[in-house]
Parts: sequence; structure tokens; C-alpha cells
Amino acid sequence: MDDIEPRRHTGFLIRRAQQLHVAAWSKIVSTEVSSVQYSILAVLDRLGSASQRELCEEVDLDRSTVADLVARMERRGLLQRERHPEDARRNVVALTSLGRDERMRLQPLVDQVDAALTGALSAHDRAELRRTLRLMLAD
Repeated sequence: MDDIEPRRHTGFLIRRAQQLHVAAWSKIVSTEVSSVQYSILAVLDRLGSASQRELCEEVDLDRSTVADLVARMERRGLLQRERHPEDARRNVVALTSLGRDERMRLQPLVDQVDAALTGALSAHDRAELRRTLRLMLAD
């Protein structure tokens, strides 16, 4: 049954997996902070601060999407944005204390989503799934 259309197509399976992820995220993590917004929180927590261009590269999104996300997250008090001290054309983005607290609060919930999505897989299969997805996404 799994080899019939559309179930045999990678795109169909990826779309269904994404739907499963969105549903689990909304139920377990948040309906206010998306997984993409969480990625920005995590990147800034790791880097300390970043230009919007660096965020684009880190989370693999276009400039207008990142600019919109940063603006929304700034309005919610999660991020602060300032002009780069040496290049007034660039913005530097950093977590606020509220943003850092939110990142820490959400992190164990994000782990729960990951476990919900991959809990039926062995540790080897989880590692293989991630390895294969990284290969698919490699530039």
C-alpha cells in the first residue's frame, strides 16, 4: 500500500511529515511562536547577535521573510534590533532577556515535539533520517 501513488512520492511524504510537525508544534510547544521563530531564538542564543543577513543564512530564509519575522518578534519584546556600529545599512539583532527566557522555556517542549515525531524510530533510524534529510538539503 505504501508504494502506490501518491504515497510513493517523496514530496507527498515530506508534506505529510510537515503537517504532522505543525500539528505537534501547535499542540505541544506554542501557537504564538512558530518553529521558524524558535529557530531564530536558538540561533541568536548561540551567536549572541547577528545581522539579518546572517540570520537568513542560518535559518535558510529569504531577506524579506527574516525582516518580517524579526519585526514581529521585536514588537513582542523577544528581540532587539540596532544599527550596526560600523555599517548603518545593516541591522544587528540580539535576544532580549524576555527572548532568552522564552527560548529556555520552549526548548524542552521542542525536544518533546522531536520525540513525538521520531519516537517510533530506533536511535539508528532517527540518526539515519536526519543524515538523509541533511543530504537532501545540502547546497
